[in-house]
Amino acid sequence: MGRVFGGLLTTFTLLASILVSASPAPAATVLPGGKSNWVVSVGHMDLASKNNYRNWVRLGYYVFNGDGTVVTNYWNWNQRDQPVRVDAMTADCSGDVPKCTVRTVDGFSGDPMGGFQGTFGYTADGRLFVTWTRDASGQPITPLSEYWNLETGLASGAAARITSPTYYGAYGNDVDIPAAGVFSTYTANFGVGYGSNASLGRESRATMSQLINDQRYNAQPYKGAYVVAKASSPDPATRTGIVGREGTGGAWSFGAASNPWKLCNGSPCMGWLQPNTSCSSNNNDKDRVRYIGEISGGRRNTEEYWCQSLAQGQPCYKYNSHPRPMLQVVDDAGRFQGWVGVEAFTHVGTGSSGQQPDGSWVEGYWGIFDMVSTALQPRLPT
Repeated sequence: MGRVFGGLLTTFTLLASILVSASPAPAATVLPGGKSNWVVSVGHMDLASKNNYRNWVRLGYYVFNGDGTVVTNYWNWNQRDQPVRVDAMTADCSGDVPKCTVRTVDGFSGDPMGGFQGTFGYTADGRLFVTWTRDASGQPITPLSEYWNLETGLASGAAARITSPTYYGAYGNDVDIPAAGVFSTYTANFGVGYGSNASLGRESRATMSQLINDQRYNAQPYKGAYVVAKASSPDPATRTGIVGREGTGGAWSFGAASNPWKLCNGSPCMGWLQPNTSCSSNNNDKDRVRYIGEISGGRRNTEEYWCQSLAQGQPCYKYNSHPRPMLQVVDDAGRFQGWVGVEAFTHVGTGSSGQQPDGSWVEGYWGIFDMVSTALQPRLPT
């Protein structure tokens, strides 16, 4: 009897192992738009009357996996921390472009400042939802969920996009700010991102030389939307903090025959003196100075621009420029398609305490944006 029982036990054990090995694997989760690697801008921008200038922006990478998990690593800045501009490189572009230091927001040239781990899935109406459950080190956190609109098939199927519900819309100062819970279960209320299966490493990043000289890129206008917390008007007596929507980029291209961008000597950057776009109507200097540069690793670029009239005859403007950390959008074929980015603009004094934050909250610019090719079909007002 013992031999029979032992034989049966061996048989059952073998059968169980066969059944376990034959069991179907857990069903894979479909990647958003079939894309794993994403560059994403997220932020909280609201009326000053509601958040008292506590806006924040975040820029980073989302990586989705077929097992339904997702991770992000990001750089982030909060208005109340008053992050400052720091030198990134020198733009020696020759010609009419001023030789000046290109600056970015403090921290962007270093390692990511934070990260999350979580899961993703889809709602019944096809929205992508992401729930962050752990921090970058794997420690549990109070779950943070995001609900994204998903667009697929961009760039002939080589890219996809995610947006918050009211990211795109008409330009102006009456942006529809999503109510709590519509886009996220925390304070994030605006976001935009683009995904593909191209590497997120530095090897996938287009160089400034390619943007100017490569015919795939240098004749292409890059455009998008910019959702920004800013002042309602330039009048100090009446202005307050609002949320507006503007356009990014324009009809210009990097290799324009009449007024092209110029490569820097000795630094991985390019510069441009953009005509007739200054922020002052009270003088004869109407040009805007723009720089874009490669910075550190991954898909990172940084943009800085300022109105030449503010330099008051000096070659460079050292104070309230617009610093914009950016990540390149690259499609499945390795083609550059533009950027997503953030602006973290802290107002600084221009007197004896110049370049130090002066606590003038209403004069800040805190926003997120995309600036992409026509192949990505940015939803612009007609």
